[in-house]
Amino acid sequence: MRKGEDLTARYKDYAIYLPSLQKQYAAYPLRARDPKREGSLPAKMQLSDLNFLNPKNVFWHCQYALYSAGQFDDAFIPKADIVSTRDRANTVVIGDSGGYQIGTGKMPAVADWTKDAKHADVIYNRWLNQRSIRDRILRWLDRYSDYAMTLDMPLWILNETKAKKSSPFAKLSAQQLIDLSVENLRYFANNRGKATGAKAKYLNVLQDAGDGTGEAWYNAVKDFDFEGWAFGGSTRGSLDNILYWLRRLLDDGKLDKCEWIHILMASPPVNAVYLTAIQRALRKATGNEHLRLSYDSSSPFQLSGIYQRIAKLPELTADYKTWQISAVDYPQSPKYTSDTDIRYLNEIQSPITRAISINDFHAKRSGWEVKFFDTLSHQLLTNHNMYIYHRAAVDACDLVFDDELRDETRIPTQVLDSLVQIEGLLA
Repeated sequence: MRKGEDLTARYKDYAIYLPSLQKQYAAYPLRARDPKREGSLPAKMQLSDLNFLNPKNVFWHCQYALYSAGQFDDAFIPKADIVSTRDRANTVVIGDSGGYQIGTGKMPAVADWTKDAKHADVIYNRWLNQRSIRDRILRWLDRYSDYAMTLDMPLWILNETKAKKSSPFAKLSAQQLIDLSVENLRYFANNRGKATGAKAKYLNVLQDAGDGTGEAWYNAVKDFDFEGWAFGGSTRGSLDNILYWLRRLLDDGKLDKCEWIHILMASPPVNAVYLTAIQRALRKATGNEHLRLSYDSSSPFQLSGIYQRIAKLPELTADYKTWQISAVDYPQSPKYTSDTDIRYLNEIQSPITRAISINDFHAKRSGWEVKFFDTLSHQLLTNHNMYIYHRAAVDACDLVFDDELRDETRIPTQVLDSLVQIEGLLA
């Protein structure tokens, strides 16, 4: 059987990009068949070929992903998917605790709390007293994650106008949100692994919404003994902010036993280089050669699921503008519905676009259609987009850090200057 491209091997000692896996995609490869295609799949593929966690995947393989407990209503994944059935010895899943879904009110457990959102004390005490939500999230993270974020309350809503209108926590003060986050930390520290027998390693989340909230948050959470750190809110809002808080953690001895650091909501390729440089500097500063950094985004899923756009691999030249991933609309037109005139997307290459024709992306054949995608089309496009984001990450790191592939003429001055800054601040 043909084996696909191994992106795990290409990460070497680079910071790891994690696609923020959506549960619909995760469950799809384990379906017996796609009912809309009546079991007829293009290029002799199987639905299981979309399981990128499988090292024998015929398209491509990468052993890393981020998965959020906030997508689920229970402590279990109800329908078998690529995470619940994975080979844990050869995969690494970072669990997100669902703070975003909680903050936006999209988590079902807090969805009806918005009717009391004007009463901060009611919401505060309700969260404090309903331990079942914390317990469910903890059990999920223990069961399915190798590393996981602790459960931070949504400090970011203090600065987001849209969130203030919809979040059940919108009227809480910064101190109330910090106090609830500390209560969550206590619960995680005292109860992890007890209910499941499995025990994830946890990353203590830092948050900052300005006006001294970052300092207050840090002082409240810094002495909890977990295996790593995660940067959210303004702590990861810029390279300067990330370096400030890492320097703070270094100076306070909080990275001495650290195993993993995760930066929430960041995409390659430039972040791949900066975070790899940070990982190298931290390994040197702490003497810990096994410390890993990772970062995530949901961009590959949003591009395909919301916009039907296909990501393009960046050229990576000395022009800083090329160090970002662009996307274009996937071509959809009645002219691609022919069964005899088969076209391929030759100018945008990936294992998916090389194997699957534009015609096979078009599930709907009527000339009156405007959109031609079905579920399989979306999942194929998502798979392509994830691959491009991974490739952009490792290609950029190869260009900067691989002794044989390094090409300084293609590295923007801004990137080179930032690498010097990282080395100087974390020495």
